[in-house]
Amino acid sequence: MVDLNARMERVIEEMTGNEALLQMLDTDAATEMLNWGIATAKSIIGKTRALDDFASDLAILPRLKAIRQSMRSIGNWAAGKYTDSASRVQLRDRLLGNFRTIFGERRELPSARQLDELLSKVDDNSMTPHQLILKLQDLLEQRG
Repeated sequence: MVDLNARMERVIEEMTGNEALLQMLDTDAATEMLNWGIATAKSIIGKTRALDDFASDLAILPRLKAIRQSMRSIGNWAAGKYTDSASRVQLRDRLLGNFRTIFGERRELPSARQLDELLSKVDDNSMTPHQLILKLQDLLEQRG
């Protein structure tokens, strides 16, 4: 019998135990990112109910890796790491690739232009890292 709770607990422990994912953020922003990562992972794991552990791992491991990579990249962005246009284009492309892996081919994602507009908001210092993360989540939810 498949134990989804054990799968979810394992993933949550991995995310919460990996300080490098969120160490660049203040508590509110880190909590928001962690909550997003856990909720997204739970959604993915919930779809593996009919699979045995081996098949489930094959299906979800690339997606979970993309979640962790996205969390790290988004955290670094919100903390002000991607300041030049070249690194921001690389970040955008990496995030769009990760989002495609996480959410699948059928999910509509933000356009490159929409993501560029949001990613550039870190420059004006009018938003906290927590607010930037919330804006990115809103952008993703509009497309979901």
